[in-house]
Amino acid sequence: MCGMLSAQQVLSGQMAGRNFLLRPPEPSPDLLLSPPAESVYIGKTKCLAMPFFWNSKKLLNPHLCVVGTTGSGKSYFVKTFITRASLTIGASALILDWAGEYSDWVRSAGGRVVSFGKQGINLLDLAGGAPHARMSQVMDSLRILTDISSSPAQCRLTEDAIEKAYVAAGFSMGRPATGKRKPPTLEAVQRILGHQARKSADAAEAAHRIKNLLLSSGGSFTTPTIPLSSLLSGLVCVDLHSLPTETLRSLAGLSILQFVKERMRASDYSPHALPRLFVVVDEAWKIAADERSDVVSIVREGRKYGFGLIVASQSPTDIHKSIFSNAGTMMLFRLTHASERDYVRSSLAYSDFYEEESHSLSVGQALVHLEFSQPTSCPRAFVLRKVDGEEPLVALHLRGGGMNLEFERGEISSRLLSFGLTDKQVSHLLSDFERHSFSLEASQFASALERFGHSRASAISLLRELGASERDLLSALSSHGSKSSVAVAVLEERGAGRQGSKRRLAGQIRARKPSKARTAARQAKPRKGSSRRKKPSKRGKGSAGARRR
Repeated sequence: MCGMLSAQQVLSGQMAGRNFLLRPPEPSPDLLLSPPAESVYIGKTKCLAMPFFWNSKKLLNPHLCVVGTTGSGKSYFVKTFITRASLTIGASALILDWAGEYSDWVRSAGGRVVSFGKQGINLLDLAGGAPHARMSQVMDSLRILTDISSSPAQCRLTEDAIEKAYVAAGFSMGRPATGKRKPPTLEAVQRILGHQARKSADAAEAAHRIKNLLLSSGGSFTTPTIPLSSLLSGLVCVDLHSLPTETLRSLAGLSILQFVKERMRASDYSPHALPRLFVVVDEAWKIAADERSDVVSIVREGRKYGFGLIVASQSPTDIHKSIFSNAGTMMLFRLTHASERDYVRSSLAYSDFYEEESHSLSVGQALVHLEFSQPTSCPRAFVLRKVDGEEPLVALHLRGGGMNLEFERGEISSRLLSFGLTDKQVSHLLSDFERHSFSLEASQFASALERFGHSRASAISLLRELGASERDLLSALSSHGSKSSVAVAVLEERGAGRQGSKRRLAGQIRARKPSKARTAARQAKPRKGSSRRKKPSKRGKGSAGARRR
């Protein structure tokens, strides 16, 4: 009837398709909002623009797991979080910096930077603990980071040598250290094993392993110039990137984490207190992926003692699943590989909606997954519109062909410094981005790197690490040089293992473009059935014409 409302029969499936009765997939406001004095503001949700205040009292624990590719905003979030946690809840922060990414920022924020290589710790330092416990920790580190587990005899000999070194220094293995006795060093352990090497091949091999650690570390594990107790207050960055190998960086990081764990267990039990210390472990794949690591122990026990752990990595596969399952907060920034997204989804079991959203995250956007301390029927995940940091979040773009890569300014600066550019060169390159509305063509980016003394193959390698595919590279850089030269440069960068592909490509290029000599020879060859003879050349005896006759 015209002008009148009429009732219609609608199936429940049709009604479900009309989303006007459904709440957007976000947690309820009472779970996202908290008093500013006991929480950390992060940003607003994407659907309802609801402010998100991180509050450890509402969560299962105060631990955070942060993953995302270079330039996605991962490090920007970590810096924002620990800055605000210091201002609002008075939490200190200890950053174990594998790549040297946080040092300059910590200095500018008024914090303290401890640089391994210039400073060091004694691996056998007791820090108030018992020698037997410290011996077990050192052996656990060696089992995680070296191949000593493959030889039980070498494990036993190394343990005996550490025990003898402590006893010779006047310590009792089962009692906590008292007085002002100096603990032994790895040099004493190496000497004890060296004396036994004449009678035992296993002792010789164990002594050689300790000797290599001492030589490669440059004294970083024997000279105690870093007071461990001073690391637990204020903003402190332990810069490990000067150590030459991943094994040495991990050994230093594990030793500090073991000290933190012992101090944590010796502190007051306070399961409902706000965190008083956050330990940041960034890009520590060798210890974050091992279940025996102290990272896992702190995640499982930290809440009881007011300690929070922030584990950050470019790839979620570098983090053990027990950390995923026990962390109260997951911050998932942009991930480029489907296998990485599948790994996260299998750990967190979120819906198809969030899976689709994770494909289109821009710089500063993140999929947030929260584990609440109390059961709730509302969603535990939501999409963060952007990290609202203390400084503006500047996104830089690399374009060309089918390429459209997006990066956070601070993170791409750190990557360029790691690549080998100087501070002045990085500043010039960032100025190029600003002059072109924060967007550069890949060919311009590669040309800038070549001006700074890097090869085309190195520039292509960096672009690939930043997320460019082979097809994008060929398409984007072909305008900067011939397609064949770009293709050869790409293949050269892949290494000697693919020389055959390069030769085949060069052969195809030659086949498509014949040389001048072969063109001249085909023109000089008489056609079939022709009676014309080629006139004798008038060149001398030594000429090419004479040689052909």
